[in-house]
Amino acid sequence: MGVQYSLFFIQRFKGKVLFNVPMSDYTSFKIGGPADVMAFPQDNNDLKELLNFAESKRFKYYVLGGGSNVLVRDGGIRGIVVNMADGFGEITWVDDMRAVVGVGVRLGDLLKECLDRGLSGVEFVAGIPGTVGGAVIMNAGAYGFEMKSVVEGVEFVGRKGKKGFLSAAEMGFEYRKTDMPKGTVAVRVHMAFTKSDPQKITEMVDSYRRRRKATSLVAFPNAGSIFKNPEERIAGRLIDEAGLKGERCGDAEVSDVHANYIINRGTATAHDVLSLMATIRDKVYKHKGVLLEPEIKVVGEV
Repeated sequence: MGVQYSLFFIQRFKGKVLFNVPMSDYTSFKIGGPADVMAFPQDNNDLKELLNFAESKRFKYYVLGGGSNVLVRDGGIRGIVVNMADGFGEITWVDDMRAVVGVGVRLGDLLKECLDRGLSGVEFVAGIPGTVGGAVIMNAGAYGFEMKSVVEGVEFVGRKGKKGFLSAAEMGFEYRKTDMPKGTVAVRVHMAFTKSDPQKITEMVDSYRRRRKATSLVAFPNAGSIFKNPEERIAGRLIDEAGLKGERCGDAEVSDVHANYIINRGTATAHDVLSLMATIRDKVYKHKGVLLEPEIKVVGEV
């Protein structure tokens, strides 16, 4: 196809470029049709080349992090998937409490750095898969804490390769979302932590890991929490009380361990998951009077 051959003319691109890539290989759900192209930029120059190329050819592009909070439809993704999980993996310490963190850094690696330095602020990410970039863009959170509490701002590359910076206030942090300008790709996150007793930090991390242990018993591929918690309610509890644990559509099933998880029992399709999500929303609304809002991002073609 034209996209494939044209990409060979990005002479200065250092990262990998793959074609007709099953998105099921790059999401924690293990679901998703093929992407036309997947490119792995290694640095700002790579990303600039890629975005300039995509815009010159009028190709759509979708930015992927760790793939842990996304459902790709069965028709896959047309255009280019910009996979940020293979580069941008540096943590640069500005001073004792502030760092510039690449979006490709794994959350577990960031947490370990903070533990080693006696820094508090991201204990709640213990056990959460994925990358810093994905966590910041969706304002990931748990146990009453969110990423926005440690973010000072984000460096990005935008249209025509233009570099920029958004302060935390400009990012428009909300519950499980931010307001990044369309077409921009975050590359580094400026973060600020607080000094604390290393023993207390360790105890908090251990506590969160124990609390997350129940969800770690979900043995099948999944995308984490499917629905947002309504105000002052817990989505998983509402789903459980509606009698939906074990509900199935094809090979997609509501987990009997955590009702806000949908698991892929092996051959689930995106259509199965979306149908099951519709059933959950309908039954919870009928039984509890609450309309659940999806937390996972659904992308791609039907």
